[in-house]
Amino acid sequence: GDSLEAIRCVPYNVRMFWIHAYQSYVWNRIATERIRRWGLHPVKGDLYDSGGDDEDGTTMDVQVIDDPGSVDISQILLPLPGYNMQYPSNEIGELYREMLRDDGIELTKNDTAESTCKGSYRKLVQRANQLKWDIVPEEGEYQLDASEDQMVSAARLTFELESGCYATMMLRELMVTTMSRGTVRQSSN
Repeated sequence: GDSLEAIRCVPYNVRMFWIHAYQSYVWNRIATERIRRWGLHPVKGDLYDSGGDDEDGTTMDVQVIDDPGSVDISQILLPLPGYNMQYPSNEIGELYREMLRDDGIELTKNDTAESTCKGSYRKLVQRANQLKWDIVPEEGEYQLDASEDQMVSAARLTFELESGCYATMMLRELMVTTMSRGTVRQSSN
């Protein structure tokens, strides 16, 4: 049978969801490796937004870093794979090509919609806006003194994130330090 016709029996939005899920998978693996190699420091060959303001990539001014000292980490971009994308000119660009090649993926504009995508850019690091927190005391807990260890049962966080960012990822990053601290304390008892 015709495999393309079989795939087309699946609703279009589901087919596009599969492509977008793969793009996000690649982006997350690349972002993890980018931070593992160079941390939160811009490096030569990274891509950055030199002044655009649109997360969907339509009005971003994407440039390649020549002088890492002139760019803030919050400007660094990584592409979601697509046929219309510029990739970093450092090792990370090669990592994209290698990963797509290993997965047998070739993104070209003239392919059928079920097998290609335009792509876009996402910031490597997104800062939360309007971040506020407070301690939520449980019944019977007393107010903590600043000199005491600040272990609490519950805290309330409020914040805003740009479109495409996930609160679960921000909370995970916040909890890594907190959970590590609790693990160290428990293992020393």
